[in-house]
Amino acid sequence: MKLRTLFFLLSLEAAAGAAPTSLRHDPPKTTHRLSAVELDRTAREAMTLAPPKLPKHATLSAVRCSTSPEVPVSPKLVTLDVSPVPRRAGAVPVTAVLAFYKDDDAPIRVPITLDLDVPASALVADVPKGAGVTLVVTRGLVEVTTSAVTSSDGDLGDVVQVLLKPSGRALRARLVATDRAVAVEDAR
Repeated sequence: MKLRTLFFLLSLEAAAGAAPTSLRHDPPKTTHRLSAVELDRTAREAMTLAPPKLPKHATLSAVRCSTSPEVPVSPKLVTLDVSPVPRRAGAVPVTAVLAFYKDDDAPIRVPITLDLDVPASALVADVPKGAGVTLVVTRGLVEVTTSAVTSSDGDLGDVVQVLLKPSGRALRARLVATDRAVAVEDAR
């Protein structure tokens, strides 16, 4: 009698078009849930591949996410977009977005929080407001240097407004050294 019941169940599955449970083959998963450890590792790897603008000597202490995000199993590219970091020392939480790209599909974006430890030395700007700099203005093959004064604090690589000493005209310039800046707009 037991053999008949088993045969009946197998014939019902066959009639329904389904394979017996022992022979089923599930398709490979295309997404998976990131654990907290995987999320931390992925964010740190994305930071090393394309370092975001962070305060000097700031260290990443933790990566947090309010959910367990579902992301592609093997993404082609993972990017990290970090919002501007407030200028203050100590433990500073910063919002960021991890974007997972797979094929030509729209990226899966995961909002996260980065906990940074910012030392007090990061609060001191490389070039203070009112510092004298040599401004380099390039137009075509002509390069002109003149003296200027910064209108705000800035770190190396930042674009700040500078005032030309002879005329008082304001220009935007990128700080390339503590005493040198390069104009980023036309000097008309």
